[in-house]
Amino acid sequence: MIEPTSPRPDAATAIFNLPDYRVTGTEVLAFGQRRIHVGSTAEAGCPSCGVISSRVHSRRQQRLRDIPVVGPLEVLWTKRRFFCDEYLCPWQTLTEETVQVPRRARSTSRLRDALVAAVIGSGRVKRTGRGFTNARNYKTRILLRSAARTAA
Repeated sequence: MIEPTSPRPDAATAIFNLPDYRVTGTEVLAFGQRRIHVGSTAEAGCPSCGVISSRVHSRRQQRLRDIPVVGPLEVLWTKRRFFCDEYLCPWQTLTEETVQVPRRARSTSRLRDALVAAVIGSGRVKRTGRGFTNARNYKTRILLRSAARTAA
């Protein structure tokens, strides 16, 4: 009997469409805002030695900025901390990171890409990202970092 190698995503995960993440819960808050709880499906590798870890040390909630899927949105990621299983590795524990949310990031890569594309398309920083985020200085920081990367 042939079985698929990867499980099929549930409907909420398919609609949210953030690679390497699955939706674990949703809530509707006041004023129509939605809260989406997500968990990572990617394996965690130690940044020092590269060993893939599976032993979970702890979990914590991290709020992420993301593009609005269907209106105002709050994303809570249950981020795992792992033990490094390599005996000689200087890192005892490591935190989860993915392509969409790199280490120390507070926003998804797709939000940063959408913001940069919106500014490039309009040619203006002011009022460009109104639908994306409330933090004006956040937009400026992202755009300055992107401009520095493209100039280098």
